[in-house]
Formats: sequence, C-alpha cells, structure tokens
Amino acid sequence: MAVSNFLSYRSHRAIAAFLKYIGGAAFLLPLTFNSVNAGAEEAQRLAADIVVMLGDLRRLSEGDLLVRHQQGLKERIEGVLAYMPLAVRSAESNFPDLKPLPENSTERLRNSWAAGDLNAMRVDLTQLTERFPFSYANLVPPDQRAAAKNMARQLHENYCAACHDNPDLEVSRPAWSLYNLAKSLEHVEFAARLYVGVRGEHMMAMENPLKDMEMSALIALYKNDYANVD
Repeated sequence: MAVSNFLSYRSHRAIAAFLKYIGGAAFLLPLTFNSVNAGAEEAQRLAADIVVMLGDLRRLSEGDLLVRHQQGLKERIEGVLAYMPLAVRSAESNFPDLKPLPENSTERLRNSWAAGDLNAMRVDLTQLTERFPFSYANLVPPDQRAAAKNMARQLHENYCAACHDNPDLEVSRPAWSLYNLAKSLEHVEFAARLYVGVRGEHMMAMENPLKDMEMSALIALYKNDYANVD
C-alpha cells in the first residue's frame, strides 16, 4: 500500500493510534468487539500480555529503572492480573479442546504478586506461555523492504514521535524511547509489547488498529534505527 493511500485509509477509519504506554502501564479491560475472529484475538492478546508480563518482571528485578517507570510496570501487571481469570475462561470457552487450567492458577499468580514472589510468578507465567503461545509469525522477522521503511517512518512521525522521541520523564507515566526499547529486547517480546501497547479510538474497544505488516515494519524501524537513513 502506498504511503498516501495508507494515510487516507487511516483518515477514513479515524484511527488515533498511540503507543504511549508500550513499555509502561498500558491496560484496558478486554471488551468484546464484533469480529468473527474475536476469540482468536482475545487469546492472542492474552498470550501477548503474558509475554510482556514476564518481561516486566525481569525489568523490575534489574532495579535500574526510574521510579515512575517502575510504578508504570507495577500498575500494568496488576491490571493484567485483574482481568486474567476472565481472559483465561474466555480463551478456554472459545477453544474447548484446551484442557482447563487448575482453578487456582490465576489466583496463585495474584498471591505470588502480593507476596512479592517474582520467581514463583515467572514459573507460572512460563507455563502459561506454553498453553497460550504468542503467535508472531506475521511480525517477525521484521519487514525491511523499502516500501515498509517508508511506511514505518510515516507511522512513527504521525503517531509516535511526539511522545517517544524525547520522552517527558517528569510525567506520572513516562513514555519510552522506542528505539532504545527495541534494541534492549528480543524480537518476540518487543512484538508483544507493540501488539498490546497500541490502541485505537474508544469505539474500537480492544482492537489493535495496526495491521501485521505495519507492526512488522515498525519493528524493523526501531530495531535498525534507520529513521533518517535512505
């Protein structure tokens, strides 16, 4: 899709995509939206949230974050833990072939968090990744074709640069430099963060407004830092 057509398409759908909390406290309750693939989308978002939560636990353990960034990570973890029982039940109802998890699985995660037992959380979350794997085949490896580079540059300039190129570290939930974040993470974790960190307008509920090819192009942009390179 040409960049001009792409921007017209964005205007037509009135999408106000933003990535402000991609590394911080992004969280919305998982509302049902009209889609034949709603069940798969919900399961994919749950899988991505699990990957991101594992990454958040690792980053909290490293202890080298700003206090405001730490608080953002904690708030997101608590938000995901709050909706996880519902999300797991929804995934199991949409995919009846799945063997149900023990009833106390998500409760055990919440108890471990309350007790500050991050190691126990990692064990349980790792098991959940095996049950609800994040599907990233359409996102990784990143799309590095010339047309994708141009599209990613436009996306970043229009929707991301204002908050992320020079993050304001004095606000309660500071944005992150997407270039620095991408370079510090494995492809899969960054893809998961991009997947759950992007929101459309409120009318779109939980639907991610970016297509797979657009997210793949953005991953290549941030990983390779060719924003100003031809």
